[in-house]
Amino acid sequence: MRVVEHRRHSRRDPVDIHLSPEGVELARRVAPTLGHFDRVVTSPKPRAVETAKALGFSLDAILPDLGMMPDDAGLPVDELNLRSFADYVRAAERSEAMAEYALRQATLMREQLERLPEGGRLLMVSHGGVIEFAAAASRPQDAVSFGPPAGHLEGIRLFLEGGAWVRGEVLRVRK
Repeated sequence: MRVVEHRRHSRRDPVDIHLSPEGVELARRVAPTLGHFDRVVTSPKPRAVETAKALGFSLDAILPDLGMMPDDAGLPVDELNLRSFADYVRAAERSEAMAEYALRQATLMREQLERLPEGGRLLMVSHGGVIEFAAAASRPQDAVSFGPPAGHLEGIRLFLEGGAWVRGEVLRVRK
């Protein structure tokens, strides 16, 4: 079995593209709870790269598709009032464009995870919306119960066995 943790970046300065001091502190607080990863990939956006580094990891790859936000893909997510992982699952079920976007994100996770040996662990750092749609395409039966969208440094943990997603969990950070 292989495992991916796909987490949202830490807090950033609202008027800047970089992590805020509070975001760096949050990452340093969460870091000891993460364990080892065999591969670490992020979106190219500074807040994602800086989050991985603040967590204490070296980057193995920066993937442009992880930085393609749903609104960059022309999806009207702001109009949909997506307040939970279940809302993202329903949006992907109702819209071909959203289903395609979600599948691209789930495929990206699978491709990165399949680069690892059996038992390997992958950390991905990206953004809100990206994570929820990836969960909607990979484990919708789990995602519907995950609650609100991922907050800073929150996300999902998915298990891949025999080429199939077999289980998913939501990852929350104590405030």
